[in-house]
Amino acid sequence: MQKVTLKICIIGCIFLACSCAKKVLEENPVSLATADSYYTTPKGIEDGLKAAYTKLRDFYGREQAFFMTEPGTDIFTNGFGGVTNSPELNDYSANLLGTNSFITYVWDNLYIGINQCNTVINRAKNVVGMSDKDKMRVEGEARVLRALYYFHLVQQYGDVHLTLQETVGVVTTANKTPAAKIYQDVIVPDLKFAIDNLPPTTSDYGRATKPAAEGLLARVQLTLGNWADAEKLADNVIKNYNYKLVKPYGALWDIDKQINSEVIWSVQYTNNPVTNGQGNRAHAFYVFAYDLNPTMERTILSGVPHNRFMPTNYLIKLFNVDNDARWEGSFQTVWFATKAGKINGNDVKPGDTSIKVVPYPVPDQLQATARYWYIDFNDNWVGKIPAASFEIGGNSRRYWPVLRKHLDPLRSSANALDGTRDQPILRLAEMYLIAAEAAWKLGKSGIAADYMNVLRTRAAKAGREAQMQVNGSDINLDFILDERARELMGEMHRWYDLKRTGTLLARVKKYNLDAAPNIKELHLVRPIPQTQIDRVTNPGDFTQNPGY
Repeated sequence: MQKVTLKICIIGCIFLACSCAKKVLEENPVSLATADSYYTTPKGIEDGLKAAYTKLRDFYGREQAFFMTEPGTDIFTNGFGGVTNSPELNDYSANLLGTNSFITYVWDNLYIGINQCNTVINRAKNVVGMSDKDKMRVEGEARVLRALYYFHLVQQYGDVHLTLQETVGVVTTANKTPAAKIYQDVIVPDLKFAIDNLPPTTSDYGRATKPAAEGLLARVQLTLGNWADAEKLADNVIKNYNYKLVKPYGALWDIDKQINSEVIWSVQYTNNPVTNGQGNRAHAFYVFAYDLNPTMERTILSGVPHNRFMPTNYLIKLFNVDNDARWEGSFQTVWFATKAGKINGNDVKPGDTSIKVVPYPVPDQLQATARYWYIDFNDNWVGKIPAASFEIGGNSRRYWPVLRKHLDPLRSSANALDGTRDQPILRLAEMYLIAAEAAWKLGKSGIAADYMNVLRTRAAKAGREAQMQVNGSDINLDFILDERARELMGEMHRWYDLKRTGTLLARVKKYNLDAAPNIKELHLVRPIPQTQIDRVTNPGDFTQNPGY
């Protein structure tokens, strides 16, 4: 299933007969496959399973889901593009309603994925000509996907409609099942089934495997507060498979080495425009307007500057740049001129430094005379920097260090949005973080520090390994959240992390000044899409989330 894609085939036969007198067009359908006939075959059920995978692409790498997982937290706020595209998801303003198109898009596509999973799960047992082992494997993969789709639904929306049956025809009633019941009756059992029936490896890169199911269940158990289970599962993935941390940290984002020893499961994209669909668009969201510089043009290498998500002051200050290589490994801070021009009266030629971003103050005189844009950081709130200031957040939220992990130099052109980079769902570093947090919750601070130190050793600059080590007394919830930010920022975890730890409101109020005045308890879940509310015929049973 390399680069999984849904293939829809319409088989027909058209015979065109021509004569001097007239033209005749005849259409003769050879066959019309139905679900009842096609899904009873090995190829049919495999194609059905591939269809279930495709909905991963409507979450991972999609703008709508990024808006619902990264901004509106302590580490990302709206850049210029975020302000002009659904700013309410960061700001928690009165406009955050069920009519929001991003909220509707995510809801709709998760349920489309769930329906396809239900179809495969309930039909796999009846396939003719497939071994029982393969039937269980197909069902196991579909259950991992269903568990993941439901996980996103309950995390985002709280109590939601639960269905485990394939939808056939129009259904106009809905139930509102408690999130706890969906975890108990669906998400956890689905993942346990998958663990029991999936192989540890696959030659078909991109399929869910046993360790992927274990890793996802570790995340779920951490979310549920089942610390011992979470630690055991994460530790098992760390120790009993062949996954290894990629070193150095920055090498993780080498686009030529996306299939590496750290990735447990990822969503597949491709450089084939026929199969890539809309592509992974994450490359555009964290890129600032570098092309406003008089010596810079938009390039494939530097990316499409959609200016969506800007680091908060808090994120910029999280790194000890002398010791922690994750600052340089995570952020692009230097750009080179692509055309001749003048900066501060100085002649700049192609190849010269044109922009430099630093996480500390620079004297105004130096900025005014430098041969490049010298963008500094003075710990003024990034959302209120004067437009003319060459400071992070300046020019109306258009200047900041750019997150490297999504950049895509394999796109077809400087303006192409259909990115080719795979989007990780699970990687080994998260397992260390889960195990560390769970161990700390169990009162094993020393063991938690041991897990953390593996990551921090990988993150250390050469010769600075000792300075990066921590001990049990250093481990607390703030440290855990800080370490998760340094390691996983921009990977669609942060909103979930703050919600899971009960820190969303406090941390947003403290570190995201755009959102601080508005965020309330009701914002721990999103509004149910208004399209869903309007279409049910039992509105008394299926109500909008409180406060929306």
